[in-house]
Amino acid sequence: MSPIPELQQRQIDRWCERRVPAHKRDEFRVQSRWRGRMVTLVEKRTEWSDVPAPGDLTEHAFAQLRYGIDGMWTLYYWSADQSRWRKYPESLRKNSPVPLLADIDSSADKRYFESWLEAH
Repeated sequence: MSPIPELQQRQIDRWCERRVPAHKRDEFRVQSRWRGRMVTLVEKRTEWSDVPAPGDLTEHAFAQLRYGIDGMWTLYYWSADQSRWRKYPESLRKNSPVPLLADIDSSADKRYFESWLEAH
């Protein structure tokens, strides 16, 4: 059984589903990957090639939510130059993932969620 409450799991999964407009779903999708107390948000796109093979997808992890043992959530972004996850400095710890997902949507500083924000 996951240490993350089921309601909060559903909130994250619904956020992922709503990120992609219906007319773009054949091009890309957003999914959550669960591992213990961490949820990694990834964008999956059909890989471009001259001869595309069915099911060839590229993945880009763009954010990570971490659920602490105290029941509080923290938002991280992928730092390509340091090749590791770093805490998103604009975000405070929250008792729900919803405000942190809103931080991703409204991030004014594109260096944190750059590829995600530019594509949407």
